Amino acid sequence: MLKYDLQTPPTTLVPIGYAGISDERSRFREIFCAIQQDHGSRLPDDRPCEQALHRLTDEPCAIGPPVYLGPARLPLRFVIIPGLSEECVSGFIQPFSDARPYVESLGFKTGFIMVSGLGGSAQNAAQIQKAVSDMSLALGEKLVFIGYSKGATDVLEAMASYPGLSDRTAAVVTLAGVVSGTPIADDVSELLKKFADQAFDGNCPPGGGQGIESLSRHERLMWLSANRLPGSVRYYSLASFSEREDISLILRPSYDKLALVDPRNDSQVVFHDALVPGGVLLGYLNADHWAVAMPFNREHPALASTLITRNAFPREVLLEAIARFVEESLLSQMAKH
Repeated sequence: MLKYDLQTPPTTLVPIGYAGISDERSRFREIFCAIQQDHGSRLPDDRPCEQALHRLTDEPCAIGPPVYLGPARLPLRFVIIPGLSEECVSGFIQPFSDARPYVESLGFKTGFIMVSGLGGSAQNAAQIQKAVSDMSLALGEKLVFIGYSKGATDVLEAMASYPGLSDRTAAVVTLAGVVSGTPIADDVSELLKKFADQAFDGNCPPGGGQGIESLSRHERLMWLSANRLPGSVRYYSLASFSEREDISLILRPSYDKLALVDPRNDSQVVFHDALVPGGVLLGYLNADHWAVAMPFNREHPALASTLITRNAFPREVLLEAIARFVEESLLSQMAKH
């Protein structure tokens, strides 16, 4: 059984190539824990925050101001961008379909932009730009994108490719995002790419294999080196990883493959490949790639009992913590100007 030591030396937790990342794990933890301790027990899949968030040896120790748990204070709309193949299975499962109604009850607006399930990131970036241009926003309302999995790749490409998008955007949060690519996509054969297109034929438009190809480390690292993100937008990252026994059964083969690179992976992405260079690190979630956003355990219990066996996670607490951290961060930024 593959194991890793959570007391990994600090120098390995943020790779040298990611210089410039700001570390806000301690404050995100304070917000997450305050939510969990105040009302987490009344929400599904409750677990102590120390079990939901990894605490690694280099995490700063800090005591911030009391965590605000009242109604939303800024006119923000948290727009979720889904991952690979979501368009193909949207009638079956959607990211945060369980948690969105809850955070909306707190006054936080949410939205969802469906992008091509099998399309490349350039194609999906254009779809994001079009969807935003068609949105009617209230006076002063700003968007906060939550890019999940490949959705992170798509929204980052949209931000760099369409400068006007930044005028309507306050922040981007990548969640288990394939920011710097994944070795899994590097090794996918052309035959498998064609099979992925054909398997979903009739449920979503074919992507010509570009969806998987755009997630390769070569493709993403080349893109990151050639493109600059708008400086007026703030970028936050949440990565995830877990031990093998806490990875759903269906995801363990891909976990094992990535573990040859680094056991700190969520079955789809190695932890350091989920961080936006120059952005803000919020934390490392103790869950697999699907558990952080996809509510299989609540909507499809038969799958959760057989294949997707480690899917429980406090997604309402997570989404509320993201919303409250971003709101607090933006308010702090506004107070300085």
